[in-house]
Amino acid sequence: MNVLLDLWGVLLDSDRMQREYGRELARRMAERFGGAEDRWLRAHTAAWMEYVARIESADWSRQSWSKTVDRLDGEFAVGILERMEVSWRPPDPVRFSMELDRDVLSRIDARFPDARTAVERLRSAGHKVYVATQATDANARGALTGAGLLGFLDGLFTGTSQDASKSQAEYWHRVRGALDRGTAPGVVVDDRADYLAAAKSAGFVALLLDRDEIYRAETVPSHVRATLRNLAGLPQFVDVLEHEGNTST
Repeated sequence: MNVLLDLWGVLLDSDRMQREYGRELARRMAERFGGAEDRWLRAHTAAWMEYVARIESADWSRQSWSKTVDRLDGEFAVGILERMEVSWRPPDPVRFSMELDRDVLSRIDARFPDARTAVERLRSAGHKVYVATQATDANARGALTGAGLLGFLDGLFTGTSQDASKSQAEYWHRVRGALDRGTAPGVVVDDRADYLAAAKSAGFVALLLDRDEIYRAETVPSHVRATLRNLAGLPQFVDVLEHEGNTST
């Protein structure tokens, strides 16, 4: 069976990454351009806050998803340099941003304790394991490298590769088209109900991972097949689904 796991919130701890990313970036930039690490950290924090505001206010209808994100990511990276009054500018801001993201993320292990065991058990049982994330390709590959998980996956679907938001059915139909045509779509595990709704519309079984126990039984959306508190029970649940031969409800 195909099992598609979300990256941030399912396999990797976004809060931990958020805490460590700025410090690691500050170390790398101080080594390359000089300047105090604490100043680089403040520059990163300010640029990040501006980046989030631009993401929220962006007109996503003007360009494709990937082009919009590339532009914003490039502006974010250059914005850090501007705040540090570094005169050098990358000839290709987008490439510079990608390289910076991969480099920093690959040095941080933000893996949840249950992630690797779950992936290994799923693959040992004969299932194919993929990551399906809204993150860019550079972000996902860098973070999975840092977590030591990239080599355990059968494939990777990102916002870059699908050129769409995970909340859009288009993202998931493209994923389905890329999977083995002779198999059922499979199972999607995510911590966001809106992403799962889009996945369900493309024929995937939707499993909600609720690590923080936010949902009560009566508030779980109807498109969610089951709710998990962690990944420990996922391999057994997938085995049950495969035994039932039902991956479309």
